Amino acid sequence: MSSPGGPWEPQRQYRGFDAFPQPQQPTRRKKRGWLIFALSLGAVVLIGAMAAVLVFGLRSQEAESQPPGPAPLPTTSAEPVVAGWHVVAVPKRHAVYDVPQDWEVDPNPENVHAVGPPEDAVTLTGVSHRQLGFCPGDDNSFRAMAGASARLGPDSTAVAGEAIGTFIGHAFTRDGVAPLVEQSPPEPLRLSGGMPATRINARVTLPAPAGCDARSVAVTTVATNNDGKSSVVFIAAADQDVPGAVTPETLNAIGGSLRPR
Repeated sequence: MSSPGGPWEPQRQYRGFDAFPQPQQPTRRKKRGWLIFALSLGAVVLIGAMAAVLVFGLRSQEAESQPPGPAPLPTTSAEPVVAGWHVVAVPKRHAVYDVPQDWEVDPNPENVHAVGPPEDAVTLTGVSHRQLGFCPGDDNSFRAMAGASARLGPDSTAVAGEAIGTFIGHAFTRDGVAPLVEQSPPEPLRLSGGMPATRINARVTLPAPAGCDARSVAVTTVATNNDGKSSVVFIAAADQDVPGAVTPETLNAIGGSLRPR
């Protein structure tokens, strides 16, 4: 379940990963399709991804008086566990994961991307994309994405199920019409270094795709819980039945590469 009052989790300690507090909730704004916002240095940017994109900024008084400096580069000395891929840093979770070479990494891994309204959003940091800007006129559209979060729940299976359901509901509901979802049973797995985790895969079908939506999307969620209260959660999604689509097997390999750093 989400933490009380919304998705902004309290600080928790993990033996492998860490969860940190999220920024205060931004102003809610309705938009068709994906609702994804990035929070960095007091600025809030709302974008819709994998479909049409809307970008706008909201700044705090501090941010208005002091322009933000350049975003830090997501550098890491970690070696990939998948040969030929490159490593993505998730500093907020003390984690890394691997993506293929043709994926693009958010230049500031501290940026918080979220899907859904502020009171029930799924938040992600250490975000990477594939085919960023594929939709004509929408520079922030993409064919695939990945990132990590932390959510409350008694065990990894419960958290994985809650997270993937919330993510899919927010990301792919169109004009109040929920998508069709084929979901796999929870699958236990071991992450790099032996940490236990649970993976759930889903295939999402949009009854009425809009703009640059794909009709079908593959989603994978990996959750690892080691304190009985919270889990680090990894989510990746990719348009299907489009040229050069990222396969569900590749999404599983990306999620399976999640590990502490």
